[in-house]
Amino acid sequence: MTSERGTYRISVVIPAYNAGRYLARAIDSVLAQTCKAGEIILVDDGSTDNTAEIARGYGDRIRLIQQSNAGASVARNTGIAAAMGEWIAFLDADDEWLPDKLRRQTEHLARNADLAWTTGN
Repeated sequence: MTSERGTYRISVVIPAYNAGRYLARAIDSVLAQTCKAGEIILVDDGSTDNTAEIARGYGDRIRLIQQSNAGASVARNTGIAAAMGEWIAFLDADDEWLPDKLRRQTEHLARNADLAWTTGN
């Protein structure tokens, strides 16, 4: 998707704490987007389960950052600091997106170039 400023690069940030049983569904929903994300950053917030192992199974399609447990907001901020994208999209590790989520939001941004953020239902 392009904007007046060029191509949108979307960084997806997924904070995760002991999310092993849900994580693959969340990641797979990002990978299935009709408008591809520029990067997926998973911040493992000190998990003691198989969260990091599942993330590593996606190879270079995901950037895994591991940190000591500090809470979801700190994990999100860690992901933001590492992001290379023009836009940040947050996804909780126990949630998933419909396939057109990023396309719909980038189209909305393209129609409304003055926006600083957007959300969906």
